Amino acid sequence: MTSWGRRAARIYLLVAGLALLAMLAETLLGHPGTGTMFAAILAAPWSMLAASILPPLPRDWPMAAGLAVRMAPLALFMLLNAAIVAGIAARSERDVRSAASRIPLVLVMFAAMLSNGCILTSRQVVMVAEPVGVTEYFNVGVRALVYEFDLANCAAWRDHRGKLSGVTDLTIMGGFAYPTGGLPPGPTLNVTIVIAEDPVPKSVLEPAGWGPVRLDSDQSHRVEWSEGQRLFTADPRTLRRQVTGDGRFSLVVQSYWSAPALGGVLVSDFHVGAVLETK
Repeated sequence: MTSWGRRAARIYLLVAGLALLAMLAETLLGHPGTGTMFAAILAAPWSMLAASILPPLPRDWPMAAGLAVRMAPLALFMLLNAAIVAGIAARSERDVRSAASRIPLVLVMFAAMLSNGCILTSRQVVMVAEPVGVTEYFNVGVRALVYEFDLANCAAWRDHRGKLSGVTDLTIMGGFAYPTGGLPPGPTLNVTIVIAEDPVPKSVLEPAGWGPVRLDSDQSHRVEWSEGQRLFTADPRTLRRQVTGDGRFSLVVQSYWSAPALGGVLVSDFHVGAVLETK
């Protein structure tokens, strides 16, 4: 291998390693973003080919197993790309003999990435949307909070609506509390969420697609990005379809209780999160 090839491969692997570390940190923090996107780009086109044929990961896998299954193939794809980058740089060094006409190494790396198919034809945008309204309903033993969403009020969705090609991650986040108000302790409260395609659902007693979050009396719990992903009990195709469609839907937060602890769950800081794929 020539000196250009060694330098190009080393720089590529250094950048790829930093991208993997950033992806690891973002996953542990529950907020995938630029590092995750850049790691996927550096592993292209192999990462895109693998994503098109491999099945989705089971939702009940531990985080460590999920990270290993995702990061190990990316690392192998990056090693393959490093060998390709080194070969292109070595050929360029052989072709360019005079010092005046030598191309800076950084340009060689960009040329290698473009020749290898790593063209930025798509990008990922993280969206966190809040509801535009909430309506409360009561039924026998059930309290339902209907949160209406209109993504036209979310800048990340509004600015990229015309370029949406898909949604890779979906989550529901918020704070859930079960106050008893000084009454005798009641049973455990179960909180579930129904995903409705209409801003005003025809019924609030539909099968739940998210949850349950179980709360004891006077207990509160905060659901962040990663846990919100795991709590989907069915494929969130309805929510994904609404995010890529007109962006108008509702989430029905149901809580079941019995006497003496009446009133149901209190919800705070309620949001929908998604990673948007744009063209």
